[in-house]
Amino acid sequence: MNKEFVKKIIKAEMLKYQAIKEIMPNNLREKVETFEKDAFNLFKDIAIEIIKEDVEEESITDKKTTKKVKVDFAG
Repeated sequence: MNKEFVKKIIKAEMLKYQAIKEIMPNNLREKVETFEKDAFNLFKDIAIEIIKEDVEEESITDKKTTKKVKVDFAG
């Protein structure tokens, strides 16, 4: 799909959303903005937790041990 087309569609939807928020009553707009901030913070916290888990898993798998192996070539 054309990247410019997708960018313009997303921009149009953002502008439409902002226009709808402008005509909302003030108390409702404030509630929506508070919800947006809370949702953004939640997604940010989730992303941080996922990254932490990935880093922890990588550090666990990086701890490799070497074992001495005896090989008998006379046989």
